Amino acid sequence: MNKTCLLNHEEINLKLDRIAWQILEHHVDTDCIVLVGLVDRGARLAVKLKEIIESHADTKVLLSPIHIDKSSPLKSQITIDNSEQLNDRPVILVDDVLNSGVTLAAALKQVLVHIPKSVMTAVLANRAHHKFPIQANFVGLSLSTTMQDHILYEEKDGKMSVYLT
Repeated sequence: MNKTCLLNHEEINLKLDRIAWQILEHHVDTDCIVLVGLVDRGARLAVKLKEIIESHADTKVLLSPIHIDKSSPLKSQITIDNSEQLNDRPVILVDDVLNSGVTLAAALKQVLVHIPKSVMTAVLANRAHHKFPIQANFVGLSLSTTMQDHILYEEKDGKMSVYLT
């Protein structure tokens, strides 16, 4: 499998810092934000975003990982840890890559059950092949690819990378 590096560790850290600032700017009058990261990679990115946001502002950031079978999201039993935190608070759904939008749509459906104040999305990479009307509000990298191409986020030996495969 041929891999082309789109973002290296340092570039990803810069993208995450920018996303964190954008989240803060959009929620300037908010004292608490809930990051709902899709397990496993989205949840790890949510932890990183929490650390960055809390280092820049007094905004409290809560984490509520969401468990979903990404291979079959619409048929998956979806659970959210600490789901009571979502009620009447701004929620940011976090994932590594927005591909077709199917997984984020399924996650959004479950998040809405808990009546959040608002819901937005943050992704490290956004492809232009959505099958569902899901958009990313906060994006590290947007790119158009062929339908055969895949975007892969990896963490190896503590280093993050995004590849086109």
